[in-house]
Amino acid sequence: MICGNLVKSKSMISKQTLLIAAVFIVLTSCKQALMKKYGVSKPQIESLESVRKSINGYSRGYDSCLCVFRDSSALVDWFRNTGLPGRSLFFNSSGYRIITQDSAFCSGVETEFAGNLRPGLALRIDSLTHFEKLRKSIYPIGEKVKLDPALYDYTCVIFWAKFMGRINEASFAIAASAMSSNAGRTGKVNFIFVCMDIMNFWGVSGDMIRTNTGIR
Repeated sequence: MICGNLVKSKSMISKQTLLIAAVFIVLTSCKQALMKKYGVSKPQIESLESVRKSINGYSRGYDSCLCVFRDSSALVDWFRNTGLPGRSLFFNSSGYRIITQDSAFCSGVETEFAGNLRPGLALRIDSLTHFEKLRKSIYPIGEKVKLDPALYDYTCVIFWAKFMGRINEASFAIAASAMSSNAGRTGKVNFIFVCMDIMNFWGVSGDMIRTNTGIR
């Protein structure tokens, strides 16, 4: 009887392994298809002027809330936390990340969440992810950038990059949804657009890591 259970157990494990492998292959194929569909090219070194011009292609005035990563190591260090949504993050007035139920990195969930923001909401938070870590990793280049979450009910951080092309559209849809929300219309939401492009002031190529810059 024990032997029979072991055989069944091994069979189940084998089936689960095959299922996981199949899912991984499908997801990889989807990613490649999306990259081809949206024409994502290899990242190249950008200037502050080129990213300002690019972000204004999505909406005039977004460049006033624009930030870039201080250097390539700051960018890599931030995105090592793979448990975070990739398009946007929301923080409360205490600086803690708000859980948006976006464990699948689905922009639709983030867009719906953003559109329902209003003052006084009771929301779950991720106490291990604080805005301060992001603040130390980015450099503000927009004249209206506010990096103090205590000034607002919510801080909406949008990640984007020139090299991502049309994939950015989902990110800016989240921002537009937050702006049209009750909290957004009443000025209770702070917006920060963080560019993930490699900046020319890093003084490095796209394959190198630089830990210090003159701007830091």
